[in-house]
Amino acid sequence: MATNTRRTFLKIAAAGIAAIFVFLWNKLIVNHLATSQQSKSVFPFNKNKTVSFIDNYIVVNNEGTTTVLSSKCSHLGCTINNAENGKLVCPCHGSEYDLTGKILKGPAYKNLEIIPSKITENGQNIEIGS
Repeated sequence: MATNTRRTFLKIAAAGIAAIFVFLWNKLIVNHLATSQQSKSVFPFNKNKTVSFIDNYIVVNNEGTTTVLSSKCSHLGCTINNAENGKLVCPCHGSEYDLTGKILKGPAYKNLEIIPSKITENGQNIEIGS
């Protein structure tokens, strides 16, 4: 009878520890997401340059429209830092994207993330992020 009680206690204790771990992990993830989504960065803006690589972003000026893309390749997260012949090229495995972030050539499996941005009123800077 004592071993049955001990097993029950250990099962309940293990479930309690697992529940606490899951609760704390969830709190950390939610906090990280909230923090990363609130970040806003301001960079100098050059409207005469078609493609600019700034920090973790790619700023594309194409036909009067400015789009900011994540510089992280959707294949393995390598930083895209090269534009050739109107294409964004990943240096790690050769994935290619057009200037809107749409995938042209793999091994990447999805388009680049579009990051919210706006040009400041004076046109000198670009605010990237939410």
